[in-house]
Amino acid sequence: MFDADDPSSVHEALIAKAECYAEASCYEDALRTLDRIRLYLLSPEDISEVLLFKARCCKEIGDAGAALGYLEESGLAGDYPSLYSVLLASSWRLSESKEWALRSVGGDPALRDEVIKLFKKAPALKKEGTAAVLSFIPPAGQIYLKEPGRGVASMLLNAGAAAFTIVEILDHSWITGILGGGILLNETFFKDNLSRNLSRLQEVNKKSIEDFSASLEALLGD
Repeated sequence: MFDADDPSSVHEALIAKAECYAEASCYEDALRTLDRIRLYLLSPEDISEVLLFKARCCKEIGDAGAALGYLEESGLAGDYPSLYSVLLASSWRLSESKEWALRSVGGDPALRDEVIKLFKKAPALKKEGTAAVLSFIPPAGQIYLKEPGRGVASMLLNAGAAAFTIVEILDHSWITGILGGGILLNETFFKDNLSRNLSRLQEVNKKSIEDFSASLEALLGD
């Protein structure tokens, strides 16, 4: 590799090394090897193949966004409609994903029906603003995130904290009621309820789209 006199020999050696890493499922090492290739010295066809290789490696390590970027940059997305559809779905571009999924199955009526049925059950992106607003009405926020059990627990904790505050104030224990109740509500409402819901939102969205993408990939056989 280092003694080669021409760029094409270096390119071939790096590609071979990256392929060895990929065969061993060391996709991050394969990507680092591919990054050493000087694309500006290659032909357009070789550049496309390197970018496609990078896309597949990124997909294997779970970086669907980078994989999609490399695939689109390669100009070969149309040659791999199943892969393109799965990566589009992973990036929440569901309408485009459906279009490419249908292209990938061609005229097979049974598969087309399965694709249409699957996309009818596609997850909706949970929105941060909606989750934040609903979090002010426990357990609405948790129900929105499909965690009704945790919502009930959160509602009981908040009700207990509020009851403690009210009882202490009515008993003229102002310091205990205001400070103690404030600390409790901060823990039960803002930290356990509002903050946790917003952080959980990203996990819910990621899990939903990963499950959907996996189902789509299994259906398309990519």
